[in-house]
Amino acid sequence: MASTSNTMQPENQVIVRNIEHLPSGKVLLIDALPDQAIKEFSALRPDIIWTVYTPYIDTAEQLSNINIASQDSLPVHKSAWLTSEQVGLFDAVLIYYPKAKQRFDYYLSMTSQLLKQDGQLFIVGEKKGGVKSCDKALKPFSDGIKKLDSARHCMLFTATFNNKACTKSMDSWFKEVNLDIDFAGTTINLTLASLPGVFSAKRLDNGTELLLKSMTAVNGKGIDFGCGCGVISAALSLNNDNEIVAIDVDALAVESSNRTFKINGSNATAIHSNGLSNLMNQSNQFDFIVSNPPFHTGLQTDYSIVDLFLKNSAKLIKSKYEMWIVANSFLPYPPLFKKYLKAANTVENNKRFSVYHIR
Repeated sequence: MASTSNTMQPENQVIVRNIEHLPSGKVLLIDALPDQAIKEFSALRPDIIWTVYTPYIDTAEQLSNINIASQDSLPVHKSAWLTSEQVGLFDAVLIYYPKAKQRFDYYLSMTSQLLKQDGQLFIVGEKKGGVKSCDKALKPFSDGIKKLDSARHCMLFTATFNNKACTKSMDSWFKEVNLDIDFAGTTINLTLASLPGVFSAKRLDNGTELLLKSMTAVNGKGIDFGCGCGVISAALSLNNDNEIVAIDVDALAVESSNRTFKINGSNATAIHSNGLSNLMNQSNQFDFIVSNPPFHTGLQTDYSIVDLFLKNSAKLIKSKYEMWIVANSFLPYPPLFKKYLKAANTVENNKRFSVYHIR
């Protein structure tokens, strides 16, 4: 058994412990984790050609910078769905059990089309994350599942592909919900489209609901940071001339938002970006920023997301601007507003969420 590194996330430590079970040839890592583990994978198994898929642009950027000795480059695909160019290409697919559990079926559907005949499926994940229940979803694609290991509070399973690929495309996975929403004192009707695991997909989450209800109308060119399925942008651009750029780190959220905008005739566009990085060439151009911003990396609270968001926001807004933010009340927004912008007015506070307004 190979030694493991403390710099690796637990799932990758378990993979190193069981690296000999992977077949030679081409192996695809689905929803891979952003650490340096693939360097050790490659060193231990130079007979494998590694490929990475992730919907998260920050993970893709980090993994794209890794050089591994056994191949010229590490292909890293950042998208909502792998294209037909990859069909039947891989000897094995290793799926990291997603934090958004709804995505596991989605990933299986996609990867079943990418495996060679009699290819191998591997699933690794945290016990508390639900990986123990992966056997039910695997049944349509295999004749049985085997547990390879249980360590580091994680589990690793394997199964042989039964060559019955799912025929669904990405479009088959969109779900739509029609909602009446209280926005700035007026009830509006929106249809929200979403792919599995996208934030606020099935219903309006409590924070966004409070934000939209508490807002007054904004006008001009704006940013919706952490757009999820696009509900904020759609509401803000439904009946006016606002031009909104919606941003998310998750490719499935970007696809969902753009589908939402098309359905509702919204003047908004969603883009894939690591924070606000893909807008930084547009300094001093935006009239407003509205957001229910993310504050998690995986399952962990990550205050650096909040800090960098506000730091970069200050570079993008005009001298006269508005900012509307809803956040969990425990998050340290007020001092960060003062640090990067100016003091915010707390418009609403229901003990769980606070709505902040700057102008």
